[in-house]
Amino acid sequence: MFDSIGAFTKQFTPVDGGYLYYPTKRDGGKLVTAEEYEQLAEGWCKVAGRRGTWTIAGVVMLAIFVWTAVSQFLSLPDWSDSVLVAACVIGISAWLFWASFAPRRLVRDRPSITPPRPITEMKRQARALLSRRLIIFVLFFSGIAFLGSLSSPNRDLKSWACLLGSGAMFGGYIWVAIMKLRDR
Repeated sequence: MFDSIGAFTKQFTPVDGGYLYYPTKRDGGKLVTAEEYEQLAEGWCKVAGRRGTWTIAGVVMLAIFVWTAVSQFLSLPDWSDSVLVAACVIGISAWLFWASFAPRRLVRDRPSITPPRPITEMKRQARALLSRRLIIFVLFFSGIAFLGSLSSPNRDLKSWACLLGSGAMFGGYIWVAIMKLRDR
């Protein structure tokens, strides 16, 4: 549904002598050699490709297995399970962020060889990374969640958070879908 490897490699624009990489909106394009590009793509495939996904799943399953055994043996309180979930989420997020920022770390001290891209072009390229299937999927499920939370009779903090979150997601993806249709 979402091709993370394709999204990673599309950050780089082929040019003579390698690839251009734009680390931020305000920075110009910085040159990445073909060898560096191959190393970055290979590193990202190890993290976000099939092998990386199975590694993450295996580590999480092992952590759950060990945590269950330890918590049963030590009779830990129920809230300690939330600590495991938080630790898994933080660990996986840190690993993915570290890998995704590898190109920025690589070109940090390099001079820009092209001016910054226009904002409209950047937004168009970002929308091009989202497939129509993904947009329809997110619209469908966020719409169901939004309508379900809208019709909920109770209005506690949890239901308000669900209403606002699903409404923001639904509205945001309606905007993305409209802009993607305009890009054609």
